[in-house]
Amino acid sequence: MSMWSTPERPEPPNNPSDERAALEDRLEYQRTTLLQKCGGLTPEQLTLRSVPPSKLSLLGLVRHLSGVEAWFHAYDGQPDHLYFWNYVPGSPNSFDVVDSARAADDLASYQASVTRSREAVAGLGLDEASPGEDYTLRWIYLHMIEEYARHNGHADLLRERIDGATGE
Repeated sequence: MSMWSTPERPEPPNNPSDERAALEDRLEYQRTTLLQKCGGLTPEQLTLRSVPPSKLSLLGLVRHLSGVEAWFHAYDGQPDHLYFWNYVPGSPNSFDVVDSARAADDLASYQASVTRSREAVAGLGLDEASPGEDYTLRWIYLHMIEEYARHNGHADLLRERIDGATGE
């Protein structure tokens, strides 16, 4: 893999048809924003750190958000797995340990995690409680939008440091 591609990102509608559509559209917008921040970069650039002592990198963010998508996975009743975001089983360092040689695996893992998320909650109501938890699907959507927005801010600063690119 020489360079990550840059996906198209459609703007969410100003007048969504309903609450569920609004949440899904905003989350997809945030997911695509993350991939846009990584687009056009080499695996080596994706592993560049921000500023010491931070170990944050774009690839680390992608790996972290692969795991965060598991909030949705609980709804499908299938066992979760690492989606490659921890290279060492049991290690909690998805931000810290990045390997440019695994960038293509990390992207594939992220995409698989997002696909699983979409499938796990398809057709469920927003008031559906997460299995074994006290939060609803609505809360998870809101939390995920918040999580992505926060990390996309980090991604914007990382990208600017790598090649000067700014903005959305």
